[in-house]
Amino acid sequence: MLARIRGNPRPLVAIAIAIALLLVFFVIVAPLFNTSSAAMAELSGGVPAQGVVGHQFEVDLGLDNTGLSVISPTCILVSVQGSLRPDYAIFQGLDRETFMDGKICGGALNGQDSISIRMFVTPLATGRASISLTPAKGGAAVGSAFTGTLMVIAA
Repeated sequence: MLARIRGNPRPLVAIAIAIALLLVFFVIVAPLFNTSSAAMAELSGGVPAQGVVGHQFEVDLGLDNTGLSVISPTCILVSVQGSLRPDYAIFQGLDRETFMDGKICGGALNGQDSISIRMFVTPLATGRASISLTPAKGGAAVGSAFTGTLMVIAA
């Protein structure tokens, strides 16, 4: 076998070239597919200036994954001051998810992708109220909070 390879080294050369090409691929191209960076996201939108007791209002949001990694599950941490009850959110017009344990989660968000979210909140009593929404991966915040204030009036 060894004498045969010495007489015709072409298979060894082909194997060496194949190994070199694989190494070049893993050194140059593979890092481009790296999705292990820290998750980062931005949340923007608008809270209405006024709400009516007992009448649900909608908060339109845009969630932008500004990092390279996948955010899964995609969540919004919700904190309210005053008498507001977060009810549910609709992710991308498809997934209706209810508010549980201080957050609303729905699906996954790939790196550099954006989605729309419609969140529904019900005011329970008159007065000034505020809501703070933070993008999260599960229960861990991955961006700064978006805060809005509104005046709740009687029906």
